[in-house]
Amino acid sequence: MDLGLYVITASIPELGRDHYDVAAAAVEGGATAIQLRIKRRSMGQALKIAYAIHELTQEAGIPLFINDHVGIAMASKAEGLHIGPDDISLQSARRMLGRSAVLGRSTAGKLEEVVKVEKEGAGYIAVGPVYQTTTKRTGKDPLGPEALGKVKALVKIPVVAIGGINAGNLGACIEAGADGVAVISAVSSADDMVAATSELRRALDNARSAVK
Repeated sequence: MDLGLYVITASIPELGRDHYDVAAAAVEGGATAIQLRIKRRSMGQALKIAYAIHELTQEAGIPLFINDHVGIAMASKAEGLHIGPDDISLQSARRMLGRSAVLGRSTAGKLEEVVKVEKEGAGYIAVGPVYQTTTKRTGKDPLGPEALGKVKALVKIPVVAIGGINAGNLGACIEAGADGVAVISAVSSADDMVAATSELRRALDNARSAVK
């Protein structure tokens, strides 16, 4: 499973875009993983979107992760669930989803936390915000790419950088030790989402080649 270019969906009504539109463009542009991050929708609406996106990702041979909603992950048979620090525990998610599900966990890069999360069964760790971001108002100062290397040195599972990442700065994340990068607005707010994803993928591939 390649988490190199991990695109998180968003709904942007003013641009005429919903989660499916973002996912479809990201898949076409070369994303290696998709996360459905859906808020303020009924369970029925969210499931309908999850089913549709999962058809896309399955055809492309890439994983779909569901943000927070373990019930949607179960019903849609998504490959994984992404969990925040205030969401369901990793242990509870594992009991509900079984051994095959990949569980991701958001962290703020605290070293004692990332070790604990790995021991609890996370399949990957998302570390951020690496750079300044307006997508998620966490109130936290950017960690900088150097934090990624410190985390990577302590864990064996993939480390995914998140927060303010774009084609111009993702190379520093990979160079620092990240296995992949997660983006939201770099795709969902782009004028051309397919082209933006393709540019991110080229930057990722170039950065990976440079650190081999």
